[in-house]
Amino acid sequence: MKSNYKLIDVDIRKIKSRLILDNKVPNDFISSSGDVYKWLWLPSSDNKNLLEVRNAKHVRSNMHNTLPITEEEHLEFLQKYDSLQRLDFVLQHHDSGEYVGAMYISLTHHGFEIGKYIGNKKFLGKGLAFPISNLFIDFIKKNVVEIEKISAVTKLKNYKNINLNFKLGFKIIKLVEEDSWLMELQ
Repeated sequence: MKSNYKLIDVDIRKIKSRLILDNKVPNDFISSSGDVYKWLWLPSSDNKNLLEVRNAKHVRSNMHNTLPITEEEHLEFLQKYDSLQRLDFVLQHHDSGEYVGAMYISLTHHGFEIGKYIGNKKFLGKGLAFPISNLFIDFIKKNVVEIEKISAVTKLKNYKNINLNFKLGFKIIKLVEEDSWLMELQ
């Protein structure tokens, strides 16, 4: 448990500022069908398109906050984004410009916690979750070396995400929040 206290002492805001200034994002991904996907920093994404995928019913059902996020709430979040200990990226299909979903890492009481979702149903079942998650984790490991451990908190019934986490190398640590597994990747 001592290592969790060490994680909370890590401040990634300056790193985030440098990465945003350099527009450094995870590498593009080319699927087996030849489709190209690229990453955008969340603050430079289109709010309406992002909220559409974030507020999809199948995404909200696996979030701790199951209520839709309003545009006003999202704008308030963006206003304080620079001061938050988190990195957020939106995945976009290159040719169509459609938003696929998002990935982020944020400091919580569990340490640096990863979040991920594919909100656009057109892109579910296309084998994207594992390779894009790997790209994101590699990006974090290479660019934010101060983060030594990545956590994931996943609802017990979110079997797809639990299995994805196992495939990524996460291990179950304990039951938290009465309905979720705390998983860690070291």
